[in-house]
Amino acid sequence: MSGAGAVVGLLVAASGAGEGKGGRARPRPCGYSVPMSAGYELVDHTADIGVRLWGPTAEEVFEQAALALFSLVCDPLYVDEQEAVDIEIEAEARDLLLAAWLNELLYVFEARKLVLTQFDILELGEHSLRARVTGEPLGRHVLCGGVKAATLHELSLEQRGERWEAFVLLDV
Repeated sequence: MSGAGAVVGLLVAASGAGEGKGGRARPRPCGYSVPMSAGYELVDHTADIGVRLWGPTAEEVFEQAALALFSLVCDPLYVDEQEAVDIEIEAEARDLLLAAWLNELLYVFEARKLVLTQFDILELGEHSLRARVTGEPLGRHVLCGGVKAATLHELSLEQRGERWEAFVLLDV
């Protein structure tokens, strides 16, 4: 499978069936027949990886984007929630806020050497975001890949009917 639009092969949904500590949903691979209120799909895109996202709220889409990002870094099922970081960012528009959010998470990963797995959007406005993220130090984890940045190329975030949808390209 190559070229724009080819599915890489990972479709992830949030559901009660894959719950981890504290009753929160853990990301898990699933088939196309599973009903999904929120999730993401990794898509092959030339030298990058595209991420299609959906959820009932914009906040859920931002959380799914973070889960998708860190699924490309290491296996999130083996990361404990040992350290929390508060994040506040601003951008000129909500779609730009999505890219800024992912790039801020990459900064936290690189600067603090934290593998993140829990993403709680506390407040999401048209131009600002406030969140608390948790994870654990990189130490014992084996990295399975790397992401350089979330790009603005083909970036989108919009409400379609009863759900929000987004697309973001990650430079790998």
